[in-house]
Amino acid sequence: MVDPSKKSFWHHTKQDMEQEVITITLWPYRSLGRRGYLYLMTGFIGLIFILSLLFYTLGAWPVIGFLGIEVGLVWLIFRVNYNSGRNYEQIFITADKTSIEKVSWRGKTHRFDISSAWIAAKCIKANGQSDKLLLTYHSKQLEIGKFLPPREKFSLAIALNDSFERMRGAT
Repeated sequence: MVDPSKKSFWHHTKQDMEQEVITITLWPYRSLGRRGYLYLMTGFIGLIFILSLLFYTLGAWPVIGFLGIEVGLVWLIFRVNYNSGRNYEQIFITADKTSIEKVSWRGKTHRFDISSAWIAAKCIKANGQSDKLLLTYHSKQLEIGKFLPPREKFSLAIALNDSFERMRGAT
């Protein structure tokens, strides 16, 4: 399983076997850890509690229900955000083929196998949007690392191309 507590946005390992395999694992970065989330929600609930007491003493007690709904919405938004943080992608590069495995937060897996002889990584600028990291092969393209920040996509494209060249030279 992927360890999201690591500082880098992508991870590269090399396994020593008869046939060399380069594995790169990508996962989204989350700046707010569990402890920070606990502190943030405790502070937010404390603030809402104080506001509720204020509105109750002013005689506007129906507002308390809406403040409770706010707490529920903030919790729901953070829950969705943390669930999306469980997405990850693994790239397995061998001399024969490159396999990309995309796993959603629900555990749904999509696997793509591409001949290593024809694959290349490139980072392109998109007008008004984030950069895209594409694996190009034949006349097709596959976007990977959508959740990575733009500065990481460029360095990952370089590392992928170096890995592809290394594996092509190994045959």
